[in-house]
Formats: sequence, structure tokens, C-alpha cells
Amino acid sequence: MAVESLPLGINPSVDLRQTRRNILLRGVDIDSYIGWVIELDSGNGPVALGVNRAARPCAWMDAVIGPGAQRALRGKGGVRCTPLSNGVIQVGKARFRVVEQLISGNAASRRRHS
Repeated sequence: MAVESLPLGINPSVDLRQTRRNILLRGVDIDSYIGWVIELDSGNGPVALGVNRAARPCAWMDAVIGPGAQRALRGKGGVRCTPLSNGVIQVGKARFRVVEQLISGNAASRRRHS
């Protein structure tokens, strides 16, 4: 999920940690990379992730963030990924790179992006 997707107009004191996402990005429209392989490198070498599908926000968002949050986050609630390599992702700055496009959204069958 991208920081910019959080509906700040609902409750400005809420931060992305309350959205229960494992990895939070800033400045990346991650929802537009469904069907692609990406890499994140936080200093320990790149970790490849297959971006499979959208993560739909649940009603819990309304309880924690505020009324209307679930609706506001539809279509920009983050993504579900499959790890494609071993590695460590640390809290803090990381390099984001698009690697290749997946064939039919399956992380097991990959095609190089030119």
C-alpha cells in the first residue's frame, strides 16, 4: 500500500501502520503493478516479489481509521504478493525496481520486461 493512498481527510492522526499491511511504500502506485515482478532492496540485496492481485480493504478499516475508510481505499488498498527470492527487507528506505511482467498473473511463469 502506498502512503499516498491513505484517506487523510477521514482521520489525519492515522498512519499506515494501522492498515495492517506488511510493507508500506511511499511514492509508488503499487496497485498499478499487478501482474509484474518487483524488487525491494533495503540494503541487504534485492528481494523479488510477484505482484498477484489487489488486497481489498475490509470493514475493519472503518473501525480503526474512521467511517468511510473502507470505501475510500477501494482500488488502492495495496496488493497481495508471492515472494520469489529469499532475503531480508528492513524498516526504512528501500530501492524499488520493476523487473518483469508475469504471464497470466502467475508468479511461477515469468516473462522478462524489455
